[in-house]
Amino acid sequence: MAILVAIAVAGWFAVSCSPGGTNAERPVNEEEAALLAGMRERNFGAEPVALRFSVPMDGETVVADGYLDWQVPLLYARVPDGEGHRLVQAIPGLIATHADDEAAFDELRVPEDGWTTRQMLSGAATPLETTVDILASSLFTLTSAEADDPAELAEKATWREEGVIDGQPVDSFRAPIMVESSQRGAASPEALYSLDAAGDLRRFQVNTGEASLSSVDFLRDVEFDASGLVANDLLGGPVIAPAPVDEDLAETIAAVREGNWEDTAEVELTVPTGDGQVTTGYGSVDWRTMTAYLHLTDASGQRLFLARPGGYATVAAEGDELPETPPSEGWEAHALADEDAAEHFGAVESLVFRLLEMAAAEADDPKTMQEKAFLLRTDERDGDQVQVVEFPVAGDAEAAAGQSAFRYHLSGEDLAEVEMMSFYGVASAELSDEDFPMTEIPLELAEQIG
Repeated sequence: MAILVAIAVAGWFAVSCSPGGTNAERPVNEEEAALLAGMRERNFGAEPVALRFSVPMDGETVVADGYLDWQVPLLYARVPDGEGHRLVQAIPGLIATHADDEAAFDELRVPEDGWTTRQMLSGAATPLETTVDILASSLFTLTSAEADDPAELAEKATWREEGVIDGQPVDSFRAPIMVESSQRGAASPEALYSLDAAGDLRRFQVNTGEASLSSVDFLRDVEFDASGLVANDLLGGPVIAPAPVDEDLAETIAAVREGNWEDTAEVELTVPTGDGQVTTGYGSVDWRTMTAYLHLTDASGQRLFLARPGGYATVAAEGDELPETPPSEGWEAHALADEDAAEHFGAVESLVFRLLEMAAAEADDPKTMQEKAFLLRTDERDGDQVQVVEFPVAGDAEAAAGQSAFRYHLSGEDLAEVEMMSFYGVASAELSDEDFPMTEIPLELAEQIG
């Protein structure tokens, strides 16, 4: 809604919005209304498409190429940024950026590391970023599982003119951006839609507040291999398709936490914590003593992090190494029972405490897991099959299939990764089997964090 309000505030009549400047509007006829009404449903079932953006900015036109997967939905583009280019990925609500990699983009390949995320619109730092946010979010409104109401479009849409795009005759219409909103009196911004005879969208234009319209051309004649068009890990990775688990997988899931009960593991963390900010870390989790001991790095520097079921503590780190024995002094401790605990408890803490919860003295109930767990997708990692699943842990809120706050990657019978959905993207804790000695926590600190 924030994006759509931004479009509405830009004002439609501030620009000459006719593609050819004729401004010869007329009401749409019944056939045209039906064509417009089916556009988003056709997009919903369509293959990914190549795009070209043309964005007016400070008297010039910024041109960028990209790809759109309607069904995720996901946008992947290479965008000028004033000093060169950068890679951009977007899903509804979030934008991810990466240093330019022209070769990867030309191969329709998504770099694995080096991405940061930000919230759409509120996290934009430049006018171009704001415009990209508006266009990306507007594109995500162009798909729907059901057709729109022809009667509504017959009332609100107008025909603008005929034209030719990529050699195809098109009719251009001015019509509302069709979205569902529970907010009464919500802004209803409009756009220009250029459709060919089959009803396929060839050009989409919207007012982003400049002297002319921003436009997106859908290059439907461009052929490409869409298998590489996947979201980066901070945006959730490949598409999921929730399905019930079979009896064998339910047994495996039920035994995961019991299998960790007397074990230790090496941990690597990646947690998006703000617009353009990612906290990384490494260390260990010891389920024998319910202790997580990590070295963390973020925009404010480096720190050591200790967590036990009763709380956690941090202290400034001296260098990049994780000391084998934690320092005896200087820790800032936070007990979970403290009144102000919630003020200091963020995404990093949430993910680490979920790691501690991934061990139990007894196995979970396989029948419960078969009823409530879901297989989201199957990946391949280093030649091994990894099953990405979700299942409830005591205290978790009820969620629809595929919408749980946590996902778990199982390599055979072992827990290989825990993912957590957060405000700025998907946080990850990768786990690998490693034997660690018990961490010697200073007595006074141990009493504070349990």
